[in-house]
Amino acid sequence: MKVHKENIKRCESFYKSDFYNELLKCNPEFIEVIFTELCLDADACDIELYQELAEKFGLVPKKYYLIDYVGKEEILLSADVICGRKQLAKIRNYNFDFWIKDYENIRSNIDHHFIWPKHKLPTINTYRYQIYKDRIDCLLYDLKQFYRGEETPMLKAYQNDKTAVWLKKFLSFEDFIVKMKFNKFVNENFEVLDLSKNDGSIIRKYIRGNELIDSIPAYIETILGDYIKR
Repeated sequence: MKVHKENIKRCESFYKSDFYNELLKCNPEFIEVIFTELCLDADACDIELYQELAEKFGLVPKKYYLIDYVGKEEILLSADVICGRKQLAKIRNYNFDFWIKDYENIRSNIDHHFIWPKHKLPTINTYRYQIYKDRIDCLLYDLKQFYRGEETPMLKAYQNDKTAVWLKKFLSFEDFIVKMKFNKFVNENFEVLDLSKNDGSIIRKYIRGNELIDSIPAYIETILGDYIKR
C-alpha cells in the first residue's frame, strides 16, 4: 500500500513549509482544506491496496476494485477504511503531529480495510457515514438485524443495485461475519461489540442522534488502541 505513504510525505512537506507557518498566522482556516487536497483517496487509486485485499478475501483484483460472483452475476467491490483522515484530524483537534500518526496506523493495517459493492448511490460504503458516522460496529449491528428480517436504517443501501444480490450470497449474519473477516468485532455468540465502550459490552439497539455523535471520540479511541490526549 503506497498511496497513503505518498499522502503523508506531501502533508509533512506542507507542514514543515514557510507557507504553512504563514497560513497559521494569517489564514488558519485554509490549512485543513489544503491537507484535504494533498491526500488522495487511497480507496480509489491504490493498486497495491487492492492486491492485498484480493489476497485477504481470496478474490480477483482488477485495478481499483475486486471481482466477486453470485452465481454468474459479476459484483464489483471497492475498498473502505474504518476511519477517514478528516475524522482523525478533528478528534485530535487538528494537531498534525498526532493525527498524521493515527492516519498512518489506520491506513497501514489491512485489517482496517473492508470491501463493499461498487455501484450507483447509495452504497454501504457511502451510506454508513450518513447513518452511523462510519461506526463499523453500528453497521454490523444493523446488518445483523437485516439478516433477521428487520427494516433497518441502512435498508436503502442493502436493497440497492448489486448490493441486494451480494448480500444474498451469505447464508446468515454469522456466515457474513466469517467470510468477510469481521470476527474481531463480535463475541463468541456473534453479538456485536460496542467499540465506544471497549469493555466487552454488546450493542442491543440502534445508536442514532446525539447518542451516536457523542460516542464518536470514545469509538475512535478504541480503534486507535490508545487514549487521545485532550
